[in-house]
Amino acid sequence: MRAFERSPVATRAHREFVRSSHCRTELREALQKKVRELVARVEEREGRLKRIREEYQINAERLAALVIQYQNRDSNFVSYQSQNGASQTSIVPAGVIANLISESEMIDSERGQIRKVELVLRNLPDAELYHEPRTGAVRSRQPLHQLTDDELEYLGF
Repeated sequence: MRAFERSPVATRAHREFVRSSHCRTELREALQKKVRELVARVEEREGRLKRIREEYQINAERLAALVIQYQNRDSNFVSYQSQNGASQTSIVPAGVIANLISESEMIDSERGQIRKVELVLRNLPDAELYHEPRTGAVRSRQPLHQLTDDELEYLGF
């Protein structure tokens, strides 16, 4: 980012740009694009989890047991085997288990972001009603959407 783009004048101008009626469409498109990006990230992460689980032959039951073992020990320098004499004898490095846990947490976080962005999209009005102060008549106008700098950055503006 150039220095001018970080200045308060540029930021204020950018917010005004987003609030214009022409840009409401761009705001809606930016939100839809963000949803698509998040869905793609979730699918990518789920693919990585699936590959890791296949590589180390980790089914759901074994994963639960390994995560419990990992969380009960505070060391990341250990490898884990399946519990209770199960048929799987492969050793799973602690880093793999930590990776599975962090990827799952990231998936949950990104799904939460998807839900929030979709909620904003559903509730983003195209028009709002108001009472004209002089006549009392009910009129329609385009709503002004004020976004913070963080929201603009999140949406890629």
